[in-house]
Amino acid sequence: MKMRRFIKKGLCLSLATVLAVSTYGCGKKSGSDDSILNEASKSSKDYVFATEIYDFAEDMSKINRVSNVGDRVYASTYNIDDHIEIYSFNSDGSDVETVKIPCTENENFAYISFDADGNIYGIDNVYSWSYEDEDGEMHIYDDAETPESSDLENSADVEASLTEEPTASASAEATEITEAAEDVSEGEASEDVSSEDDFDSKMMPEESGDDEIYLVKYDKDGNLLEKVDLKAEFPQEEYISVNSFAVTDDGTCIMSLEQGIISYSSDKGFKKIIENKSTSDYLYYQLYKGFKGQLFVSYYDDNGNNLCTFDPESGTIGTPSKAITAYSEKSFFGGNGYDLYMSDSNGIFGYDIASDSMTKLVDYIDSDIESSGSIPSAAAISDGEFVACLPDADYNFYLARLTKVAPEDVKEKKIITLGGNYIDYDVRKLAFAFNKNNSEYKIKFVDYSSYATEENYNAGSEKLNMDIISGNTPDILVISDDLPVDSYINKGLFTDLTHYLQNDPDITENDMITNIVDAFKTGDKLYQLVPSFYFSTMIMKSKYAEGRDYLTFKDCDELMKSMGSNKQTAFGLETREGFLEQGIRYSGNTYIDWENKTCHFDSESFIEFLEFSKDFVEEYPDNVWEDYKDTLYRTDDALFCIMSFSDFREYQYWKQGMFGTDISFVGYPNDMGINNSIIYPSKRLAISSQSKNKDAAWEYLKMFLTEEYQDDCYCFPIRKSSYDKKAEEITNKPYYIEDGKKVEYEDTCYIGGQDIPLKPLSKDEVLEVTNFIKSLTLVNNYNSNVNNIIFEEASAYYSGQKSAKETADIIQSRLSIYVNENS
Repeated sequence: MKMRRFIKKGLCLSLATVLAVSTYGCGKKSGSDDSILNEASKSSKDYVFATEIYDFAEDMSKINRVSNVGDRVYASTYNIDDHIEIYSFNSDGSDVETVKIPCTENENFAYISFDADGNIYGIDNVYSWSYEDEDGEMHIYDDAETPESSDLENSADVEASLTEEPTASASAEATEITEAAEDVSEGEASEDVSSEDDFDSKMMPEESGDDEIYLVKYDKDGNLLEKVDLKAEFPQEEYISVNSFAVTDDGTCIMSLEQGIISYSSDKGFKKIIENKSTSDYLYYQLYKGFKGQLFVSYYDDNGNNLCTFDPESGTIGTPSKAITAYSEKSFFGGNGYDLYMSDSNGIFGYDIASDSMTKLVDYIDSDIESSGSIPSAAAISDGEFVACLPDADYNFYLARLTKVAPEDVKEKKIITLGGNYIDYDVRKLAFAFNKNNSEYKIKFVDYSSYATEENYNAGSEKLNMDIISGNTPDILVISDDLPVDSYINKGLFTDLTHYLQNDPDITENDMITNIVDAFKTGDKLYQLVPSFYFSTMIMKSKYAEGRDYLTFKDCDELMKSMGSNKQTAFGLETREGFLEQGIRYSGNTYIDWENKTCHFDSESFIEFLEFSKDFVEEYPDNVWEDYKDTLYRTDDALFCIMSFSDFREYQYWKQGMFGTDISFVGYPNDMGINNSIIYPSKRLAISSQSKNKDAAWEYLKMFLTEEYQDDCYCFPIRKSSYDKKAEEITNKPYYIEDGKKVEYEDTCYIGGQDIPLKPLSKDEVLEVTNFIKSLTLVNNYNSNVNNIIFEEASAYYSGQKSAKETADIIQSRLSIYVNENS
């Protein structure tokens, strides 16, 4: 195991920022008259920039921070063996000068910055490490002895405390993410990502408390001029962490810490500018240096993301900009031209203080920039030229120059809109690939989550639903659970994909797992494409199932009684509302038949389900996890587990680990006489029946069915050949790649304070799971409006105001009206 997976402290935080911001767009308020769909539908030539990739370094991906002083660009790397490299160059890539700053393996230089004379500043973190051996003795490592020693690598206890080893299927992905994280600039993390303390506890050995942190200054040739101990400035503090850092043109260093904002200069020493007197007052200030030395701070509070001017002399923070909407994630950078620049998931904008306004400059999609979020590090040479660390579709970073293309030189393309309340990484990645390879069409994203606010998190899905029912639908729709998909299908809003599958020269329905495809059909028509899936069921020890493939509510009661259990323990930590919601999900068309516009909530089956749910706990106290024991299924303290399985490894974990014996899939308790286990789609995509670009939209959708995509699916792939590969993989030992070689290892899970070995599944076990998957016909049934009506009326029954029969009749009446109005 290479310790490079665990050092580089804090760098993964920046990657988390890049991933997190992808879920937010321009931050439009719900109810705005300007539809983001209309905006995306327009072809614009005004925001197109050309990309030139620099190649002056042996490995440009090691660069993680870029800035500029005037027209001179500075780029720095993360730790490379025993040094970091700093490059100075003209924006056209000429006149490159290189400086090497020495560092040890457990040393991390962050926030590399420059003054007007080219002097180099940064924060030098020196880490100590500790771990407890089998005899309980604590070992401490410092810069003379790092955690790469054989003692640490061979310690089973330490490996267990570091992280669970990756599975064979996840190994490559973990490596890519780790390497990408190392390539991103530390210090660009947004305000709501996990703290360094959280990161340490999950990804690193325990720190000894002897860490060191220094403010360092070098001349432009790399000679050390100053090394200031920051811990000495706060001797009463156990832990010091610099959250953000900026250097003025005259060499004054401004630092944001948990304690507040402080400055340091060689002649004046330290000065407290803003002091946080208590943790309740703590704001995570981010510092930015804008045009002509103007400083800014951004911070996140109850009002959302704020951007303000900042005067370090007086300690005055200006009024928050109204150009920054409350519920949005952005990153900022400086340079020439505008007072400051902002990057979000759509592009780059210039900020003008006088007018308090943002002007769009760069559109990522129009410019074929494969960024799903804000750019982590960039510098503006002018408003028409940028130098930036850019990610590709796999989050491998590279350094590039962006220059504006004259509108008359931009080739016109037809626009395909791709919309949803959330547009995930896979969807974006394939759209980037489509755009790159298609000379006629370009996909543009319409992410409705940008409408969400602190007051209404569901505003995005509400706005999307309004657009859809009013006929203003994106060409391609990413369907989320909170959308009434059955209603859309019944209204004829989606295109039947059947003829595409029947006539496509590359992909046929026979390549797919047939019953999964059929489950998402309406009659004989296919309106939604599901590229991968997982399944949900209730599992229990096979010896208690006694050969049954489903249980009635009476069966559950009798088994609980015989085992001395009850609903507070037998189902794990399942609440009343959770049990009720799950039961509705598993009901298929038993209670609602959207196609025929009928409801059956007044049935004896639903009444008994309602009665069975009553004795569940309304909610568990916050401290319930303090006494939680992960051995409760092994010891029969819990009997039933309502569980979703996304891959073979989860079956392996629950059978060999959590239960420790054979398990059976018995579906949700019901009196319908069926195993009502359900299929969950990982994602669902549809083409609008109103789209003028249906054929081109299908060319994008079919990319989700290729072997290349299917082989890398996180969930069960729908393509048979890819599914078979995963089935074969789980019958072998997991492995990871080290130095180009395949290294197998013993997989374990940690239960009851000990490592439980996980053996590769046998072919019979794989066949058992496969046969069960092939038996599935029901699909996850979720509609938030339906659930709200049921929960609202069920509360009267739970409180004793109405009987179960009376409650069921009211639910039947209300939902009959709803279904008829929305079918």
